[in-house]
Amino acid sequence: MNTRLAPTARLGALVGIVLFSACQPNETTPTPGAGGHGGGATGLAGAAAGAAGSSSGGSSGGTAAGGGRSEGGTTGRGGSSGTDSGGTGGPGQGGSSTGGTGGASGGTGGTGGATTVTGGASGGSVGGRAGGGGLAGSDSAGRGGNGGSTTTGAGGSRLPPTTDYAAAGPYPTTTDRNVGPGGMYTVYRPKTLGEGGFLHAPIIFGPGIGMQASQLSMLLLSFASHGFVVVGTPVLNGGPGDPANLKSMTDGLDWILAQNDAPGTYQGKLDVTKAVSMGYSVGGTSAVQLGGHAAVATTVSIHGHTATSAMHGPLLQTTGTADTVGLPLQMMTYSMSKVQTFLGTVTGADHGYIQQTSNGQQGGVERPAIIAWLRYWIYGDSGGKRYFYGDDCVMCTAPWTNPQRKNWQ
Repeated sequence: MNTRLAPTARLGALVGIVLFSACQPNETTPTPGAGGHGGGATGLAGAAAGAAGSSSGGSSGGTAAGGGRSEGGTTGRGGSSGTDSGGTGGPGQGGSSTGGTGGASGGTGGTGGATTVTGGASGGSVGGRAGGGGLAGSDSAGRGGNGGSTTTGAGGSRLPPTTDYAAAGPYPTTTDRNVGPGGMYTVYRPKTLGEGGFLHAPIIFGPGIGMQASQLSMLLLSFASHGFVVVGTPVLNGGPGDPANLKSMTDGLDWILAQNDAPGTYQGKLDVTKAVSMGYSVGGTSAVQLGGHAAVATTVSIHGHTATSAMHGPLLQTTGTADTVGLPLQMMTYSMSKVQTFLGTVTGADHGYIQQTSNGQQGGVERPAIIAWLRYWIYGDSGGKRYFYGDDCVMCTAPWTNPQRKNWQ
């Protein structure tokens, strides 16, 4: 049986439908979903390689605006610049609506500071997503913070920064005598090892012919104050290149490296991947010969003689214009070197210059230059770079003269 509504009733129903429609959500295009500030989940810049600066860069990402049926969201911006490391971009959080097209790309992590340490830019995981149900644009990864303009050395543990490389380092020092193979070696080291998880790089040091390492104790303790464990060899009686000299240095280096795994003072407190081969005169000659040792990260030859080896880390050579013994021989070592090498020459310095004492310190201007080199290549101290890089570097100006660099990077 068909029932027909009276005209008045039909009018009432129509009004009801209109009112019901007016109460529904507006399906016109809402504000486009904005990619979250900060981009990728974690834009790391060098921190994972032991190269983090003093503070992280970018701020965390904000919350994206609602997506809905939006057009593509704006690209997430990177975090604010950090002091030394790339920013950590926060993940962009999606909006509450579904359906819209996601942001065009993931955000960009914070730009790194002026200086980065080893590592460099490392991509974050995912880009900032647009509205919750929307497709996430290209879903490209947020980039890690870009490295700064300054490159540092390899870098292991980090030291407090310094502007005065002639000053003592942050560690009080002590001396251990009659240790090592045959009880014939002397160790100059920080009094307390491993504070805060710091790993100390070992230095094997060979003195000049017929010398005791103790004759250079002020020099070696100054290295120790900057976090190094310096192993002085017994007296080296052989001439330049004598195999017995090289064996003495090799034995000392292998011994200190083994202590990192042995119960005792050094266990777990040494950086066995960042050893230094160093010596003076005939010791400098053997230091170059030992430079190919797998653990050696850099070599320092102080007024050394002619030598070569399959070195795989940078080489620092020092000499003087009055060193009639060492200068021509150091030039030969320099010409044969196949690694990144700096040859520094001190005006008026003779062969014994490094032994001289002034104002309670040994080594003259060579000592702070060597400390800067060690801190730069071993502990990633970017401040030391000014000693060797650039036309106006410290070792490029008086009293240094005729700086020579090869295979320079």
